[in-house]
Amino acid sequence: MSDRVLLTDRDPLQSQPVNEQGLAVTLEYCAQCGYLPRAQWMAGEILAALQDDIASFALIPGGGGCFEWAVDGEVVSSKNATGRFPDVDEIMELIANRL
Repeated sequence: MSDRVLLTDRDPLQSQPVNEQGLAVTLEYCAQCGYLPRAQWMAGEILAALQDDIASFALIPGGGGCFEWAVDGEVVSSKNATGRFPDVDEIMELIANRL
């Protein structure tokens, strides 16, 4: 087995967001419930559509059946509160309303 080394000219600890004035978006998902694939898919869709407006995006493993979206620290969608998963268009609209 060979050791692989990844060479890059960027220091990830020194990288800056493209849009420092953009929104901070988080998605806390229930890791025990197996929600990671859904969280990753939705995150990809949101970032592809709104990347110019987002300064930071974090997926946060949680528990208790959570699937909770927050923008700048304010919860905008909660599966535990509504009893259902939001669809991508709903989340995009909720984020866009914060711009």
